[in-house]
Amino acid sequence: MTTPSSLLRLSQLARFWEVNPVTILGWIRKGRLPSLRSPGGHHRVRVADVRAFCEREGLPVPPFVSPPARRLVTAVPLPRALRPAGIVVETRESAYDALVTAASGPTALLVLRASVRQFDAAAAIAALRQAEATAALLVVAVEAPTRARAEALRHAGATRALGRGWAADLGPVLRELLGLE
Repeated sequence: MTTPSSLLRLSQLARFWEVNPVTILGWIRKGRLPSLRSPGGHHRVRVADVRAFCEREGLPVPPFVSPPARRLVTAVPLPRALRPAGIVVETRESAYDALVTAASGPTALLVLRASVRQFDAAAAIAALRQAEATAALLVVAVEAPTRARAEALRHAGATRALGRGWAADLGPVLRELLGLE
């Protein structure tokens, strides 16, 4: 059975692929992309059909049709004990590299060091929230030097902001956010 959340509007796909919705309508009319008609007569495309179309046509699969990400990107080395089972953990050398990696593909959670001087972590988190592909990304900011800084990070969109004793709190937070408890 198809649920409304598994049906996509042509405008959603057009925005991601950076084409005109009329182009997608042409693909539908030529039989390249199957669609359903809503009661109002609008075309809707099933998620499974989008995945198959992307594979066949060599187009990137939009993140909103990909299976839930099971990847954690971090700029903070995680001891084995903190690495959640079933989750791919990618550690990057710098916070900037971790941001770029997290934004480049389906990622469930980003652990970001807030005390870096390379860039403003709050501004970077706010930018992640503005992009459709990363708006739902879970972000844990660690090493917030003060409560005011932690509050600023949460206001910018961090899911959690952990202070100086972050190492002891990180494991339970990761398990909770990834739904592993």
